[in-house]
Amino acid sequence: MALAIFAAFFSGKKQERPERDKVEETIAKMSLREKVGQLFIIEYSDKHDPEDPYFDKLIKRDKIGGLILMEMDIDKYIERINRFQKMSKIPLLISVDGEWGASMRFDTLTQFPRNMQLGALSSPDLVYQVGRAMAKQFVRLGIHINYAPTIDINNNPLNPVIGQRSFGDDREKVAQYGAAIIKGMQDGGIMTSAKHFPGHGDTETDSHKALPVLTFERTRLDSMELYPFRHVIKEGVAMVMVGHLSVPSLDPTGVPSSISYPIITELLKKEMGFEGIVVTDALGMKGVAEYIPRERVAIESFKAGSDILLMPPAERRKSISAFLKAVRKGEISKERVEESLRKILKMKEQLGLLDARPQINPNEAYEQVESKEVLDMINKVAEESMTLIKRPNWGSGQNLETLTAIGAADTVILPKRITQDILDNARKRTEGLEYVVLYLPEMRAPKNNRENYSAIPPQEIYDFISAWAREQKIVLAVMDNPYALDKIDIEAFEGILVGYSSSEANLSAADRVFRGRLEAHGVLPAAAGGFPTGYHVK
Repeated sequence: MALAIFAAFFSGKKQERPERDKVEETIAKMSLREKVGQLFIIEYSDKHDPEDPYFDKLIKRDKIGGLILMEMDIDKYIERINRFQKMSKIPLLISVDGEWGASMRFDTLTQFPRNMQLGALSSPDLVYQVGRAMAKQFVRLGIHINYAPTIDINNNPLNPVIGQRSFGDDREKVAQYGAAIIKGMQDGGIMTSAKHFPGHGDTETDSHKALPVLTFERTRLDSMELYPFRHVIKEGVAMVMVGHLSVPSLDPTGVPSSISYPIITELLKKEMGFEGIVVTDALGMKGVAEYIPRERVAIESFKAGSDILLMPPAERRKSISAFLKAVRKGEISKERVEESLRKILKMKEQLGLLDARPQINPNEAYEQVESKEVLDMINKVAEESMTLIKRPNWGSGQNLETLTAIGAADTVILPKRITQDILDNARKRTEGLEYVVLYLPEMRAPKNNRENYSAIPPQEIYDFISAWAREQKIVLAVMDNPYALDKIDIEAFEGILVGYSSSEANLSAADRVFRGRLEAHGVLPAAAGGFPTGYHVK
């Protein structure tokens, strides 16, 4: 029954819904400051000094609605969040941008596959199961919202910020798999947020750094960018996250979509019929924060139709204060505040936050978060997603297992921090071998942390291994997104497999494919290297 009510409220369809007495009673007792505070979610990491009273003030005085977790140590997280929940009058929403699971913020946990690897699967059923497994981890960590999935269609290989975060470049698969992982997470008790509306896939600008512009006509947007959003709204996504994009065909003023009334209210809410919660992308991103005065960003986004204001720019308390003044002066009506507040409190009610003050049991968290079920799921996806582009030409009856046993082959796994010396030594060490199986890691850091990735330009690495393959038989495992295929000489290699990341599960699955112990069933989630979307060796 609880799941049915949950699905009905967040279906995005127009329907009769009974009033929640508990919500209305809560609203009736709230001050204006408390009502405004509930609209804001502020970022938090364990880098903040626990003795600094700043967050105590945000919770006690500004009455914020919740926190979004950045990088956290589990020990510190549990202790601090339990303390914050005790001091908050209305329990906090604890949220996370966890596109590849809780490991995205708790790096001691095993990483779930990114969306592009899920896009290599041949069925949405396993994608649904991934969503359920992710949700179990979040629930056990006291997390209520995951700002995922990304349902942008990555049809631009040069996109600097989406890439592996997308299910691929096929609109049907992106829509179908997006809906599957949403259903899995929401069935598991986690609120989800499809992003980045109206579509960030076909851009070459990172909205963290500048404002991307989509120059497409409305007909193209309807057939491509908006397509997955229409589908997941129909299928019942709880929230939609609006990105920072200029789309003149939707709003001729060219203002960022996150502060655009025509895009948020007229298109998303009215035309597309979405009645769930509209959440902003981080309001401190340069795609919007440098467009208008920083303390006005949250105000303008709310006026455009947003409900939850995520990570306001400038000094957080000043942004909240400026918003409160806008309400008191009548720029924003109290009725409009209560409209969004009601949605937020209904969500908190669905999560049980109006019935009890949540506390995380550290013993249960440690025992249950990194469960065998989670690890088995990650390994299952690794096995089903390995994508063979060129079948290795080992020779009749041969494979890596047999060739290694007779000293005719060896395996080289390149580290993420590749230097020229590492490349030269690998080539020298394998001189005289008939075959070399070469594992190439990701060439771009998902968090733009170049210190953990190649020390030399990626194209120099691609050129080096292509030249090497022209002189020695190289079987290449691309443990990166498929777009690496565009950077190498495909014909030079004896065999090519796409493995999506250098996770332990993926490395193991790729090795078993080369040893003849595992059949590769994965398909290309995006066209690359001259191969079409959906391609794999028959």
